[in-house]
Amino acid sequence: MKLLWILILVAVSAAALFVGSTDITQFRTDEVQRDILLNMRAPRVVFAGLTGAMLGLSGSVYQLVLRNPLADSFTTGAASSAALGAVIAIALGLPAHLASPVALFTGLGGLMLVYSVSYRRSGISPITMILAGVVLNIVASSVIGFVKFFFEESLTSIVFWLMGGFYMITWAKTAFAASVLILCTAYFVFRARPLNILALDEMSAETSGVNVRSERMRAFVFSTALVAVSVSFTGLIGFVGLIVPHIARSFYGSDVRQGIFYSSVFGALLMITADAVARTVIPNGAELPVGIVTAVLGGMFFFYILRSRQAEIWHD
Repeated sequence: MKLLWILILVAVSAAALFVGSTDITQFRTDEVQRDILLNMRAPRVVFAGLTGAMLGLSGSVYQLVLRNPLADSFTTGAASSAALGAVIAIALGLPAHLASPVALFTGLGGLMLVYSVSYRRSGISPITMILAGVVLNIVASSVIGFVKFFFEESLTSIVFWLMGGFYMITWAKTAFAASVLILCTAYFVFRARPLNILALDEMSAETSGVNVRSERMRAFVFSTALVAVSVSFTGLIGFVGLIVPHIARSFYGSDVRQGIFYSSVFGALLMITADAVARTVIPNGAELPVGIVTAVLGGMFFFYILRSRQAEIWHD
């Protein structure tokens, strides 16, 4: 079954290479078309797949360790906090390679703040975490608005970045994102057993020999690293980490090893498809920010989860 999904991912990626404002045929390409295909379309499609995999994987881990069906990088405040750090780095004119570390630092800070507010002796309160994440998103958005107002010379780049999209993607950025994804995936595979135990209640995990706080903290660090790298390169692309883990679990259960693979593959499929739609839905060569596409899908899915799992969410 895994081989089948890999083949589907390869087929969708290959089809996405030929979708866009410039028509490219599979069998007859001139020099300009080859340049577009190899230096623009190919890294963009690969990077879109990597971004979807990173967001899907991070959302799966958030939902697992927090035991919250609405947890992802947005509802926990990690994405907005990481975005705030990246926006500040852009506004201050810092070198591009520093955007990811700054985003990681602020993303972890925001997540830890939400976690500390929602944590109580009996465990984490899901509804408190969602409310704290919403408040953090509002505060971070307000600070980002101030930065946009104060640093007018950076306004255009910040606005385009906040809408989310795969602009100016290069093979170097793609290689960096791939290395981060491989590193984090290797960690989650290595720690699959304690992470599976962590999905139980905290008392059961502690009696099984799992140090809940340290295990959860390390999972937070690696998950937020995935979010920070994605946000620093592509801007805010929301709800992928919310949608994909639910789809993966509905097919293949909640085992961490299964979740790592299927959340990554389904996330890549969703993002590549959303990017292809964003490149073609508007005529005359205009491009819709991919963050708008995922926000529409994710918003509807969010309401569906609220509707179908009310008791689990509101009664912890």
